[in-house]
Amino acid sequence: MKKFKSPLSIYVLWHPEFKEGKEYAESIYNTYSGENGNVTHAKYDIPVHYRTKPYNKETFAKIPFSESDKNALILLVDEHMFNDSNWTETIDDLLKSKPRSTRILPIPFSEYAFDLNPERLNNFQFIKTDQSHFSPDKNLISNSRVIKYRLLESIAKFLFNVKEDYDTEEHSDPPIKLFISHAKDDGKDLAIQFRNHIYSNTKLKAFFDANDIADGHQFEQEITKHIDHSAFVIFNTDIYSDREWCRKEIIIAKRYRCPIIGVIDIKKGERRSFPYSGNFPTIAWNNNFEEIINLILSQVISDKYNELYLKSIVKMYDLEKQYSCLVLPKAPELFNYIDIENLKEENKEVKSLIVLYPDPPIGIEELSLLNDVDKKIKFITPLLLPTYIPEL
Repeated sequence: MKKFKSPLSIYVLWHPEFKEGKEYAESIYNTYSGENGNVTHAKYDIPVHYRTKPYNKETFAKIPFSESDKNALILLVDEHMFNDSNWTETIDDLLKSKPRSTRILPIPFSEYAFDLNPERLNNFQFIKTDQSHFSPDKNLISNSRVIKYRLLESIAKFLFNVKEDYDTEEHSDPPIKLFISHAKDDGKDLAIQFRNHIYSNTKLKAFFDANDIADGHQFEQEITKHIDHSAFVIFNTDIYSDREWCRKEIIIAKRYRCPIIGVIDIKKGERRSFPYSGNFPTIAWNNNFEEIINLILSQVISDKYNELYLKSIVKMYDLEKQYSCLVLPKAPELFNYIDIENLKEENKEVKSLIVLYPDPPIGIEELSLLNDVDKKIKFITPLLLPTYIPEL
């Protein structure tokens, strides 16, 4: 069996005398590896490691870059870090030796933070608000909220980016495009408000069909050109499911496995709910743009990380030697039989088929329905692998 390699690991670094550092680090841990504070948020278990205490006469334990495909280093830069020569020298060595598959994400807690290492850290790499820096001993809850909001965007962009041939000291990861799906009759005003909030408060790009699709072009062709590095926010209003193009947008997004969330703003009811508008997180509309953005970014991270994680599982166990494997970033549904048929067409010799999806396993009622179509297919999670595949 090959050694498992995590798709992404996160390291949080702070000076041991930064007394609030531990609380900020724990908040970051809870966002990516623990309970993330919102039951509607996508669930993922990205490894989060702390680096603050001296280890074997070193400033802190070395970071094993090779154990993960990508690494994100979050620096909580306060005055203690800035004024400690051991830390500044160690950070400089770290910046010089880091591989291209690593992102440095400094968070300023001091007016001097931007001068920590100006040769290797550009201002655009810092996580910040309109203020110059966060106040370390005030507004811990407010600071943590903003940091969570900004880091979700940076981590999502980092996971989405597949390029390896550029210098992170000069370039940032390309922005995620948010496609705003809405019915014009009762969802346009809300969608416009959301788009304006995105442009005023984030570095995301909004794709708004009323303005962004050229007249005379094929709708589906225009949408699919923007699918890569995109996510869908659906504003599900009373009229939404009655509109052909809205239904078509959902199907296109699902066919291309885009991260999707639904914002529920149904006031009276729907004539007929759309049967394919499901199997993704939803959130009730309550003038909560920040929560909506947090949720879609969490879904981007969840979908991408889970896909890469499951592919690592397949590789670690050499599953493709004996099985044909379909990896899904979320729980399976009947819609995924399109993916299954496509897999069969692409591979002339399809072996016993495994559909691998993230834990937790779906209920027996859903599994029975899926197997009513094809009883030979195994729908399993990493937790269930040893049960279904005895040789593991």
